[in-house]
Amino acid sequence: MRSAVVLANLAASIGLAAPDAGFLDAHNNAGTTYHNRSDAINIGRRECQLMDQGHPQPDVIKSMTQQNSGFTDDAATKFTQFAESVYCPQHTGGAVAPPPPGWPPNYPYQFPWFPLSGAM
Repeated sequence: MRSAVVLANLAASIGLAAPDAGFLDAHNNAGTTYHNRSDAINIGRRECQLMDQGHPQPDVIKSMTQQNSGFTDDAATKFTQFAESVYCPQHTGGAVAPPPPGWPPNYPYQFPWFPLSGAM
């Protein structure tokens, strides 16, 4: 019984790691750089969460460049496209999901993500 639990946990870990590896591979294959793997993965996932909430792709890209000095519009666009292709293909090409009920809130929204640890 214990080995079944260990195998199930291992399979779950591999399943979660595959998209992250694909995301990082896309950057490596395109020649784009990142300074911290986990930050890059977290920001890519956060971009998709924001688009799932109804934020348009151009706003997500603009916010990324504003919050990360040295991050060009071109690099931010590529970063977002890689995130879309791996983590949220429903947004590929700038598609916007319908906003959730009650959106937008009655206050101005901000993009609550942390800056990258260096220029890309």
